[in-house]
Order: sequence, then structure tokens, then C-alpha cells
Amino acid sequence: MTRDIVLGIEVYAEPKAVYDTVATRSGLASFWTPEVEGEEHEGGELTFGFAQAPARLPVQVTTLNAPQGIEWSVPAGWPAWEGTAITWSFDASEHGTKVTFRHTGFADEMPDYDFGSIALTWATVASRLKDVVESGGAPNPALG
Repeated sequence: MTRDIVLGIEVYAEPKAVYDTVATRSGLASFWTPEVEGEEHEGGELTFGFAQAPARLPVQVTTLNAPQGIEWSVPAGWPAWEGTAITWSFDASEHGTKVTFRHTGFADEMPDYDFGSIALTWATVASRLKDVVESGGAPNPALG
């Protein structure tokens, strides 16, 4: 068995606008971390840098299904994240887009505090995505 994070948030924008923000380096830099490098196409690898992290986070872009969803896998290099998968789903709603975020495959034995900390971080990232898309793509000032 594994542990999974599932989050839902509604964004007042069309699914394509939300998809385009998550599918591109410039979009990701506007709401997650400004340190995004790599190839954003299907089959490419993106890496993310964080000031407090000793290494960059690598993700493989496994699926781009515009504007319905994006799937990434974490191949290696980040303890506890190795072998996990990240999925962003975008479904049209009455007010815009329902975003369902999943980060799956964490080990059952992962300490609750560590798992909860990752879940909280993703909730913050999802909130930033909402803010950026609803503001028309303006970078989140919280990112510096």
C-alpha cells in the first residue's frame, strides 16, 4: 500500500488557461518556484530548484493531455519522492475549472509529520496556482 495526497480547488478561469500555466516552465515559475529548467514537452524532464533544498527536484513529463490533464513521475534524486507520480486534472465547471491534484505513491512508513508537511506545501502551491491564473498570469509576489 501507499499513501496519496489528493487536493481539489476551483479556479475561476477556463481549463485551457489553467492547463497552460501548469504545462509550461514560465507558468510553473509564476506559482511554484522561479527555478524551473528543462524540457516541458511530453517525454521531457523538468527540474525545480528550491533555496532550502540541497538538490533539484527532477520530474518526467509523462502525459500532456490539453486541456484535461498533466502527469509527471519522479524518477530519482529526491528521498521519499522517488517513484511517486503527480497528476493535475482540469475539468470545466460552472465557474471555470475544477482542479484535482494527486501526488501518489508515498511509502506507508513515511512519518506522518513528513507526509503532512508535503501535503501542506502542495495545498499552498495549489492556492498560488489559483491566484496566478485568476490574476491573468501575474507572478505570485510570495515567490520573491
